[in-house]
Amino acid sequence: MNLHKDIKSKFNSDEQELLNYAELAAKKSYVKLYLVGGPVRDLLLGNVSHDLDLLIEGEIDLFIAEFNKITHSEPIRSSQFKTFKYKINDYEIDIALARTEIYKFPGSLPEITPGSITKDLYRRDFTINAIALQIFPKPYKIIDPINGIEEVRNKIIKIIHEKSFQDDPTRIFRALRYSTRLNFPIDKNTSILINRDINYLNTLSAKRIINELFKYLTEKDIYKSLSSLTKYDLLHIIDRNFPTNENFVKHLNIFKEQIFSITEKELILLAILSSTMNQNKLNNFISRFSLSKRISRILIDLNKINKKISYISFMKRPSSIANLFDKYDVEALRIASIVTRNKKFTEHINNYLNIWAKIKPYNNGDEIIEMISIDKTKLSLIIEKLRNAQINGKINSKSDEKIFLEKLNKQLFK
Repeated sequence: MNLHKDIKSKFNSDEQELLNYAELAAKKSYVKLYLVGGPVRDLLLGNVSHDLDLLIEGEIDLFIAEFNKITHSEPIRSSQFKTFKYKINDYEIDIALARTEIYKFPGSLPEITPGSITKDLYRRDFTINAIALQIFPKPYKIIDPINGIEEVRNKIIKIIHEKSFQDDPTRIFRALRYSTRLNFPIDKNTSILINRDINYLNTLSAKRIINELFKYLTEKDIYKSLSSLTKYDLLHIIDRNFPTNENFVKHLNIFKEQIFSITEKELILLAILSSTMNQNKLNNFISRFSLSKRISRILIDLNKINKKISYISFMKRPSSIANLFDKYDVEALRIASIVTRNKKFTEHINNYLNIWAKIKPYNNGDEIIEMISIDKTKLSLIIEKLRNAQINGKINSKSDEKIFLEKLNKQLFK
């Protein structure tokens, strides 16, 4: 594929316009502009790419100032590594400085210095991502110092240098994601280096680990992507309390069967990972990964619910089930219904969420007080009994409720 001859035709009209803006900003700021990494790889593979990953060789701050003026926009995010993310007309653009990196110790964030395009490509993760296309100044030309194009043609995931996983252990996660996404095998020597360096994952912060795990949820085939985490016994390197590889993969069938929002996917993954933990281990998991109060509450409730699934599935009286479910976070109940394979339990959850939790008395509080002449302190007890009676099918109308109230009043207060 002659990418350099007609690169813009590979993108849609909106993306072409953004590339034109970037070229104009590069011209005005006297910098060199490159398309790099994944977009170049995908275009070489003949895949449609909607990623705009741009690299600047030169004064990036001047380029950013010009780009802001031309597009009438500002970065939505930037970092100390001179990286900038834009969202313009629903399109994301990543712009970075060509640089070199030095890692003081394994798992640390790098120290950067401005560098050439060639040096920048040598700092990248895999050969297939170390390809650039110069789009300003013209003419377009491909920069491929590490034979990345050959590796794309050979369809293989290959590390660039022997200490790459030690410098940045998150590359182990990426190797598996790219391998499953592209259906490229991992190079034999790269696989040896993963086995050699896999314990360097323990040098990463918990936040970086969880962010890498969540990236698997953005892949097209989530089941296949997450299943790859069982290779190299990766799950148990991260946390020995995670489920066995077999149980983990079995739970992943959920992602084959249903479509979920990103938030739901994250909760489901966390629920699966913590499914075999006791309360103490779960508390340690929550603390280690600095999970939010909301997510922590859901996982704690899930832990409690999981212990009662068998018991709940045999319960007969609907009101007893509903009163039990009232104690738990609604989201925890919903996630439990997704993750469990107990049909009766799932049926109870669905009834609760769709019917029982929504039930209210036919008469409002003032009407009930007037009808049976009670004081307000007794109202909550009456409403609870009315709700239970409705759930159990003993009250189906306003007249049913009136009869029930009269009998209840005699039993409790006369």
